[in-house]
Amino acid sequence: MVLSLLLIALLTAVGWWLAEHTPVGRQLGMTLLVLFLGLLTTNLLGWRPEAAAEGWINGPLTSLAIALLLLAVDLRRVWPGAQRLLQPFSVAVVATVAGTALGAWLLAPQLGGDLPALSGLFTATFSGGSLNFVSVARTLNPPQELVLIATAADHVVFSVWFLISLGLGRRKDRLAGSAAAVPRPGPEEAAAHPGWQRLEAQPRQLLSRQGAVALLWGVGVVLVSDLLTGWAQILWPGLPAILVLTSVALLAAQLPAVARNGLTYPCGLLLIQPFFTVIGLSSPVAGLLGEGRWVLLLATLIVAVQGVVVLVLGRYLGWGLVESLVGSQAAVGGPSTALALGSALRRPDLALPAVAIGLLGYLVGTYLGLAVAAGLAGVAGVGP
Repeated sequence: MVLSLLLIALLTAVGWWLAEHTPVGRQLGMTLLVLFLGLLTTNLLGWRPEAAAEGWINGPLTSLAIALLLLAVDLRRVWPGAQRLLQPFSVAVVATVAGTALGAWLLAPQLGGDLPALSGLFTATFSGGSLNFVSVARTLNPPQELVLIATAADHVVFSVWFLISLGLGRRKDRLAGSAAAVPRPGPEEAAAHPGWQRLEAQPRQLLSRQGAVALLWGVGVVLVSDLLTGWAQILWPGLPAILVLTSVALLAAQLPAVARNGLTYPCGLLLIQPFFTVIGLSSPVAGLLGEGRWVLLLATLIVAVQGVVVLVLGRYLGWGLVESLVGSQAAVGGPSTALALGSALRRPDLALPAVAIGLLGYLVGTYLGLAVAAGLAGVAGVGP
């Protein structure tokens, strides 16, 4: 088990280095890189980690990562900025559910018994980002091959939509002729939300005393959640443990001491990467060749419906094209990608609201994903 954990850590570290120090790596991102490294390792070398190591990564470590990421959702800071993008984001989330329903209706014969799990995964991830994907995947526990296909489809569709959004926003900017009139956040607004600026952190920051305190908060949330889950499941044996973890973490995030830390999000972002490394290591290429095209089609359909609905309503209601695009991106990719899009489109005034509304996506994505999966499982008469 120790050797397996060391090799998983090595692959994750290589993915981090490539994402930090190479142009291509910065474009692809750490998650996609570690997924590909794991996939290449298992298919070229034939190595897979021991089951005990997989269980530790997918269990305690991922629970800790989820808790740390959710500890960044301080509603006192999130809500004021989030109001600017609340309408396009809310429409994006509703359109995601509608797109999932349409995809389920059209592709039910092709996806069969995998449809409830896939619908839950995509509803979750396109309502707030990859954190919700991981949470729902851990709860529904679909086959690793299916999770790999869904993860790859998520990244492909997200990347294409990000590029389309970037192109649409920049075209508008060129037609407008100038970005000189774009408002910028004042120093008071930026100072009021220091934690939002720290979506990433240098290793020396994570190894500091503040990073250790952030880690301890995450461990505390996991331990309390496990205790409460054990008690709650006496009354409700089928209660998903992830719902308890999510709720406890969100409540703890409102504590002033947690809100002041600022390193919970980057700690969680780093600790969740081994989950994707293990997915790659657990998935031979043969698992991609069967239903992969239908999974990709489902993901594409969901995001296409969401994008069209947001852009059409945004034009009709006068939200502004960039506001609509950033709100949609907050749903599809989460806070960091919404921030990246706003910055790339030279709208620094949307930076803080983009992160804020993306963090709000953590409040709804997991619950929506599990609800959609349970609903479709009930209709289809299969387990989620």
